[in-house]
Amino acid sequence: MKPSRSKAHGFSAFSTALGVALTLGVLGTLAAGALIVKELRTGWLASMTIQVVLEEGANGERAASEWGADDAVASAVYIDADSASADMERELGEPFMDFLGASPLPAVVELRLNPDWIGQAGSQGLADKAAVWASREGVSRVAYPQRVLERLERGFADWTAPLSVLLVVFMVVAVAQIFNVVRLSVFGRRQLIRSMDLVGAPPSRIRRPFIAEAMGYGLVGAMLAYAGVVGLLGALKPFLSVLQSWGPEQLLSLLVLQLAMGMLMTGLSARWAVAKYLGARLDKLV
Repeated sequence: MKPSRSKAHGFSAFSTALGVALTLGVLGTLAAGALIVKELRTGWLASMTIQVVLEEGANGERAASEWGADDAVASAVYIDADSASADMERELGEPFMDFLGASPLPAVVELRLNPDWIGQAGSQGLADKAAVWASREGVSRVAYPQRVLERLERGFADWTAPLSVLLVVFMVVAVAQIFNVVRLSVFGRRQLIRSMDLVGAPPSRIRRPFIAEAMGYGLVGAMLAYAGVVGLLGALKPFLSVLQSWGPEQLLSLLVLQLAMGMLMTGLSARWAVAKYLGARLDKLV
């Protein structure tokens, strides 16, 4: 016994939605990976400590308050010479202050960078900002691991280009895959499309139900893909500290991306597939 038309159509709808979901799942995973890499870069850059070494007699408390108001600075802490020496004694386990009689360390202001600022400015922006800070009155020098930062930036830059190319390739493959899935769904009803065309139905009315149905597949597929990506991120959360800070904003951006891609690509694919059979000769439908 042959399966009924409704069952066959139901299986076709399920397979189409599943195919869209798998494709969007790959795209969502790549997008989540790009966001994770971006936040890892920003976190590493923001974790650096910038030490502003003050000249003798400089007002450290006032300098710390001034730097704290800078948009590039997340926090500024003043450490006087005696406190810095006491911290070093605890680290070394040797009371060198008793031997030297005076603190050999200068007073410093330790700066923590604003993650949003350093994420946009990068190493060059920090170098320019450090030059401005070093020119302030009462500042001896500004110290931070500049070479390490530059190597880190070069490493990210070296990976950005090939990863971008890979993402574009996957996008092209995803578009082709979704188009093929929707085209096969429309192909099964090509005779119906041509029959409606022959009886004089306007092309827009013929296309409308197919486009709406395909966008429905895109919606269902996007939701399934989003659930899969969120589940994967939840499994990786104990191993990636950057995911600990993820909230509704990041997850919502992934959902919007997958919904937009799914509904847009399925809708356009259905429009093109239906147009192929409008006005087609009967022998071309076989």
